[in-house]
Amino acid sequence: MGLTMRQKAFLSKLLDLYAEAREPVHYSRMAKILGVSSATAYDMMKLLESKGMVRSEYIVPDRPLGPGRANILFAPTPVTHELFARLTADMARDEEWEEVKARVLTALRSGEAADYDDLLRDLLVLIPTTSSPLAYAGEVITALLITLHQTKQRLGPCSPLGMLLDNTAGKLGMSMLAGLAFGLSATHQVNERILANLPEHVRRYEAAVQELSAEAAQSLRDFVGEMVAALRKKER
Repeated sequence: MGLTMRQKAFLSKLLDLYAEAREPVHYSRMAKILGVSSATAYDMMKLLESKGMVRSEYIVPDRPLGPGRANILFAPTPVTHELFARLTADMARDEEWEEVKARVLTALRSGEAADYDDLLRDLLVLIPTTSSPLAYAGEVITALLITLHQTKQRLGPCSPLGMLLDNTAGKLGMSMLAGLAFGLSATHQVNERILANLPEHVRRYEAAVQELSAEAAQSLRDFVGEMVAALRKKER
């Protein structure tokens, strides 16, 4: 919709007030809460109405303020409800991804447990419940890399994984990286809990990667790079 942050702030407050009152809201109430003039609030509501984000209602009060005077009330449209539902879901997915990154990188860098058994155990519990495609892909790749690390499969620059990582870019590269990691894990016959669900992990991982934007795919690549750098330090 090409909405500015200011427009989103007005819409967010309108949604809150509408949900609370269960009826359209007068623009003067919006103005008071947001700390702007009534004229500014009215102009913003009319602008958002032109964008299809709000609808207006004209209500004649029981005691008219003067000839032809009516209260102008505003309510969010279904488009606004849908937009903010998506924004809320996006925020939840972003938070899930940030939590995954922080938990994994903290564990890998702390060096408290060389084999990372606790982290791997936690991941195997979380992977089936993760809703964010980016967080899911990150958890699966982490589990695979830890598994390879535990089998002493070196992740240095001359290793297959290291060379692929150095040239990985976009969704195709992340798919190739995961495919190689899956293959190496299966070859070493380790971590039976991963291997037992390998087809499902492959299917979900590929679906998750295809959902990623170019920015998200780059974020995943950067995350894998940070993980590999931490694991390489353990190999020295």
